[in-house]
Amino acid sequence: MSKVLIHSNAPWVPSGYGKQCQHLVRTLQELGHEVIVSAFSGLTGSPIDWHGVTVLPSGMYEYGVDVLLPHIQHVEPDLTVALMDVWKLGPLAEALTGYNMAAWVPVDCWPLSRLDHQFFKASGVRPIAMSHFGEQQLLDAGLEPLYAPHVVDREVFKPLSPDDRTKYRTAMGADGKFIIGLCAANNDATRKAFPEQFEAFRAFHKKHPEALLWVHSIAKAARGLDLERLALEIGIEPTAIRFTDTYAQVSGVFDDTLMADWYGVLDVLTCCSYAEAFGVPILEAQACGTPVVVTAGSAMQEKRGDGWLAQSDPFWNHVHGAWWDRPKSDSIARQYDKARVQASTRRQQARDLSGEFDVTDAGRWWKPIMEALCG
Repeated sequence: MSKVLIHSNAPWVPSGYGKQCQHLVRTLQELGHEVIVSAFSGLTGSPIDWHGVTVLPSGMYEYGVDVLLPHIQHVEPDLTVALMDVWKLGPLAEALTGYNMAAWVPVDCWPLSRLDHQFFKASGVRPIAMSHFGEQQLLDAGLEPLYAPHVVDREVFKPLSPDDRTKYRTAMGADGKFIIGLCAANNDATRKAFPEQFEAFRAFHKKHPEALLWVHSIAKAARGLDLERLALEIGIEPTAIRFTDTYAQVSGVFDDTLMADWYGVLDVLTCCSYAEAFGVPILEAQACGTPVVVTAGSAMQEKRGDGWLAQSDPFWNHVHGAWWDRPKSDSIARQYDKARVQASTRRQQARDLSGEFDVTDAGRWWKPIMEALCG
């Protein structure tokens, strides 16, 4: 048995990485390891016990750059695993060279971000890829990645019964509508391609006025866009778009059970970002039987199953010195047209695809990783 320190969002944080932290805690415990969490988001002030797991708090600086090393020195783990954008730990890179550490790293650009590359070269931290796209970029950069994909709890994220789906859609005023869902964090003005996807929906809705766009995101975020204003400026009719209540999201009231119901009533999920290192909503939606439209780029295309690919143009990311893939609005709209005709026949295939990433199988990736890193 090894002692493992996970540095990430707290396992109760309702974000993609919060959920994956929770899954990783459980997976490592099932493999017989002791787990402690260093939570740089979701906890301040003092450690707590979470279902028998000690969770250490964040410090005064973002991403725990001021507490990660002290946490490691205090816990003395056999292995530390960072689940985060590791370039944020750049100031600590050289100080981490003396510790057994790996990073389950999101890679969403090609080639590998120069900032990620600099971190790995300076720190000696072992990368763990979460997608085959990321694995290839790490290999091309001369690194030696291990591999473990993100996973989904298919007991929570599962299709609604036909009766419940009909009942919920009727109750939500969506009976006879074609519902496109968009689930994305609103943390910057670019990566999630809200303008491109809103424009695609505007054009699609002009041809199919029965269509609705449901957006699960903070409508007006401090570091993102004013999505309600964006929808008006692009020309989406106010009655055709609906945003999830902000309070329900920030307070945690909108839990995974409600999230699964939300996915379940959709006809299709649109996840046409500029870049995704994995794209957890793509997997969650399909686990609920909802097929997806994604950008032909980064990790998105390897998770889309029988969904539809929107074409893209290369987009230079100056911060990372690498390329993203900017989705084309007209191509997205064409995929919506295809989905409108075909989506109802692809719900079972979507569910089947998610079986490749079931949380109950996570040990088959993490067992060899732990053997490689801890002996």
